[in-house]
Amino acid sequence: WQVEEILRATPEENVEMIHDSVAHLVRQHGRKVMIDLEHFFDGYKADPEYVKQCCQAAVDAGAAALVLCDTNGGTMPWQVEEATKEMVEEFGDDVTIGIHAHNDCNLAVANSLCAAKAGAGLIQGTINGIGERTGNADLCSIIPTLALKEESNMGVGGQLHELTSVSKFVDELLGRIPNPAAPYVGSSAFCHKGGLHVAAMERNADSYQHIEPTLVGNERRTVVSELAGRQTILGKMRDAGVETESDRAMAILNRVKRLESKGYTFEGAEASVHLMILHASRGYCPPFKVLDYSVQVYDSNMDSASRVMQKQMQSTNEDNDGDVGPTARATVKVRTLNLDEDAYSSMDEPLLFKDHLEVSDGNGPVDALAQALMRSLVPSHPTLSGMQLVDYKVRILDPESATGASTRVMIEFRDGDATWTTTSVDRNIISASVNALVDGFEYALIEHAQSCMLCEDAF
Repeated sequence: WQVEEILRATPEENVEMIHDSVAHLVRQHGRKVMIDLEHFFDGYKADPEYVKQCCQAAVDAGAAALVLCDTNGGTMPWQVEEATKEMVEEFGDDVTIGIHAHNDCNLAVANSLCAAKAGAGLIQGTINGIGERTGNADLCSIIPTLALKEESNMGVGGQLHELTSVSKFVDELLGRIPNPAAPYVGSSAFCHKGGLHVAAMERNADSYQHIEPTLVGNERRTVVSELAGRQTILGKMRDAGVETESDRAMAILNRVKRLESKGYTFEGAEASVHLMILHASRGYCPPFKVLDYSVQVYDSNMDSASRVMQKQMQSTNEDNDGDVGPTARATVKVRTLNLDEDAYSSMDEPLLFKDHLEVSDGNGPVDALAQALMRSLVPSHPTLSGMQLVDYKVRILDPESATGASTRVMIEFRDGDATWTTTSVDRNIISASVNALVDGFEYALIEHAQSCMLCEDAF
């Protein structure tokens, strides 16, 4: 029916078109032709003999590959394997049999692997399964599965460890948010949080992971939550380079559980956990200290019914870009190391630290605070100039408290390819935001600055 109703051709005309099209490309242009057989599996179910006539026409015309397309994405893996096996037996000596699967039943990867098991030598797919409707077969799952599980003779060579980077690159290029649960390449693919799980992983990594993450360029992570055990905290302390004293680990774990009972969540906010461990460790000094801050929020029109329309009219009449100027002003006073060389050239004893007072306008209080913090810290820590705030999330934890509810803030930062997230909870949303911002700036300095410690006596 696809031929007669969609193409509006007779079965004989369709066979002739296949032959003539392939022959034209092969004989007159010297092209290597791989013919994608649209709706192959639907046609195979309806009339397998006619499907074979179409395939034979392509083979006789010089096609190099017959690609079996599950165009509607509704074929089951065992049906794919059976049909592919028959096609391999029929035409496999003359051409390569391929598979092109769609993910409408969430089976594109399974169908592709079953086709490979049946003898298909070509798999079509996309990075991260990007494609129409529900997507195509995800090469980020197919490639490592064939390479590591089936030990297939594939052309990836020694490049399999680049897979996670390629996945992230494609998402970045397309402006997509990476799927953390993506097999092999997702940030949660080798992530563990249960206390017993983590303890088992410490004894034998294979207990809760099916491959070594580094084989595909990923990494094993342990996240801290109410399920975390002592081994989780000890692992995080080792990652932070601090002494793994058992009593201290239990104290940090108890603190985590107390904070989570108040609404904190440390899953996905590993930077905050890292800082918590450092602050609980002897000898650590933060790279800066916020001495005080204030925020003003202002507006020229308090009529809620007309405010938006008036702003839109102002922006249309003035600059056509929708920007009506700042709506908040923040003042921040920060103490940092004194890196002024002139201060050390005089005979007087130099000051070890220096206070910076900065004011910045912004589109809302959080934006103004972030800009004021940046302006006060960059002179002493220029590495911060490349840092960006890429996400800001707010969740009300106890809505029954109305305007007095506790608020959880999570902020994601980026510097080049590195990303990190911090969190804070407070009944004052500005305080929660400031705490998460400060943690984010401090974590950036710990990770990237060569000299960032502010000695304890500077406080």
